[in-house]
Amino acid sequence: MLPSKKRLQISNLTDDTDKWSLFDASTDDAPMLVRVNTTAKRWAQHPSLNIRVGFAIPLNQPNPQGLPDSAENFAVGQIEDTIRSHIQSSGPAIHVLSITTGTFKEFVFYIENGDSVADIHEKLKMEIMSHEVQCMAVHDPEWTVYSSFLQ
Repeated sequence: MLPSKKRLQISNLTDDTDKWSLFDASTDDAPMLVRVNTTAKRWAQHPSLNIRVGFAIPLNQPNPQGLPDSAENFAVGQIEDTIRSHIQSSGPAIHVLSITTGTFKEFVFYIENGDSVADIHEKLKMEIMSHEVQCMAVHDPEWTVYSSFLQ
């Protein structure tokens, strides 16, 4: 499996043709919507994309029994676009998951350049005034989080 991943040229990584699946799940009796980039399977465990970065956006008007209202969901969607832009400008990266609950939205990426994460997080905290931006990066060459959401 790994030799074929090595043949994928990281310079060819683009999200222009990504296909996403949406499914419902639940956690602690609360709904959860998960968008999974199914196209990312071909990049899973690529040796250059071994850092998982998650950006969590706590909702301003949490609703633990349901999903965010449409206005806040729209605002956080714009934040998602800003995050994706910053991450992709730092080097090869792929957006693999978006998780929505009634209390937060989280966006998960696998990236090559982990050195840029702290700077990106600081920029986002300065640019995004409407919501808190939380960030976490870990070494995850097995893509364990992404794999756990594949159906």
